[in-house]
Amino acid sequence: MLKNKLKIITILTIIIIALMFPIVRAENETADQTVNTPVPTAEMPISETTPIAENNFKKSDIYLTGENITIDYIIDGNLFVIAKNVTINSQIGGDAFILAESITVGEQGYVFSNLFTLAKNVIVDGIVYDLYSSSQNVTIHGYVYRDIHIASNAVDILGTIGRNAFINCNTLNFTENNADSTSEEESTTPTNTASIAGTLNYSAPTEATIPEGIVAGGTTFTPETHSIDMDTIQDHMLLLGTYVITIFVVWLFCLWLAPKFTKNTDTFLTTKKIAPVILLGILTPIVLILLAVLSFVIGITYILGMLLLFMLIIFILISNAIFVISFTNIIRKKLKIEKTLGTLGILIITSIVLWLIGLIPYVGILVKVVMVILGLGIITSSLFLKEKNTVTQEEITSENESN
Repeated sequence: MLKNKLKIITILTIIIIALMFPIVRAENETADQTVNTPVPTAEMPISETTPIAENNFKKSDIYLTGENITIDYIIDGNLFVIAKNVTINSQIGGDAFILAESITVGEQGYVFSNLFTLAKNVIVDGIVYDLYSSSQNVTIHGYVYRDIHIASNAVDILGTIGRNAFINCNTLNFTENNADSTSEEESTTPTNTASIAGTLNYSAPTEATIPEGIVAGGTTFTPETHSIDMDTIQDHMLLLGTYVITIFVVWLFCLWLAPKFTKNTDTFLTTKKIAPVILLGILTPIVLILLAVLSFVIGITYILGMLLLFMLIIFILISNAIFVISFTNIIRKKLKIEKTLGTLGILIITSIVLWLIGLIPYVGILVKVVMVILGLGIITSSLFLKEKNTVTQEEITSENESN
């Protein structure tokens, strides 16, 4: 009944939005419109590029998934990528959102706006307008036109930062190893291009050695301490208890409202369904925000925009719990546990383990983002994708026991 009501609401929303589209028009747009570039300064390096054919020009937002992805064509729009290794060797006209193990902006790479990364290793050899990164290692050989915001284990700045640097790290380095040097003193020297035109604000366990003349606008260092007291332990225990209780409440609510969905959420994480689940998890917040903004712009549908934002907030709040429930079902079925009490025990253990993983520096942020994406994908898939009527092994077992 609830699923049918939600489908009706969704259909009505689509009809309303479809009726609004003629109001929004793109005027004065020509076919030969090109990407707008920021005006370079005298100090800003310009990469020499060769002419690119028309078929290597994408005038739209690009969504990519895979193992090894190379961007060697111009994108006049935003880029969204989930992959193992990502290389950018061309121009990105908008923002780039990348989740990968390794990310490289090559010497011919140029991100005209913000680069948002969650990765193990990030290397910038080209040009980026603004850099936001949470990773294990970040190395900048190229040019960041404005600011960098980095949370990483190790940060190597061997290129140029056009404005300010905000860094949280364990080690900050402005020198590179010279493999051909013969003396130990010459093995590590400051690079000729390493510079920060604005201010440097960083926190680390120990103060870094910053060569003279690297930072033009001054440096602010904040010591990072890792001491643990009783208040910190109590705070963490309170947060853990709140997290487990929240998941338990969501599980009980789902078990009461949709028991079949609650017991079979693990089916959405199978090999056949994981790709659309990830895609829906990424697209759901984007679509809902765009529709809400469109509603606010038009004005006459302000209430609809608020409802869409409220729906998005609810989905995000319960997405983590939905993923934990799904992961619990995978373990439960592997161990062949069918009783509710046993399922509850596994749910609590799984919640605690995933919460502890979330505390790991750098890795924890990545895990939390993945959990939210998969949770959103599972919710959206269960509401709006038609499923085949299949009989699960659990249902067959229960039916045999009843006979």
